[in-house]
Amino acid sequence: MTNKEYIQSVMSRVGANENDVNILFAENPNLDPDAQLILEDCEKALYDSFCSWIPMYESISEGDMTVKWNWNAIRMMLGRLASKLELPNPLDENEPTVTAIDPWGQ
Repeated sequence: MTNKEYIQSVMSRVGANENDVNILFAENPNLDPDAQLILEDCEKALYDSFCSWIPMYESISEGDMTVKWNWNAIRMMLGRLASKLELPNPLDENEPTVTAIDPWGQ
């Protein structure tokens, strides 16, 4: 299995297409798509490029067709990658958020 075949297989599970795969490889030029699978490098590329290929909408409708993404599966996939790579999970809702500190300057 090549790096590209692995990436395509993983990304197809969440509805990503061929263009999304190409974007991931463009953003990770050190990852050779045609090389023999290097699992850790592929997982790191998926994590690093997550925001570039993830769907931005819960669903898209056109005519009779509707495409919906399984956001729970996407969160689980990214959470597993983050945990395995020992990196922060960008979708972790339990992380503290920054709020404005006295917007009127007092």
